Amino acid sequence: MSSRYGIVPADAHGGASYPVWVIQDRETGRLVKALPPRPEPLRFYSYDQAERWVRVNEQRHPDPEVA
Repeated sequence: MSSRYGIVPADAHGGASYPVWVIQDRETGRLVKALPPRPEPLRFYSYDQAERWVRVNEQRHPDPEVA
């Protein structure tokens, strides 16, 4: 199974002196938003933090049982 989310560098042309990473949904090609419906993407200043976000958010949550 391939990963739903990809970690990509934020705007490389922004001239930042430090790396900034964003999360891209591979199913839609869109960046994951920080606080929908606001347009800002979720940003990480550490690749390790971005990887942790992906691991946590890709875990399939069990479907609620119907009684």
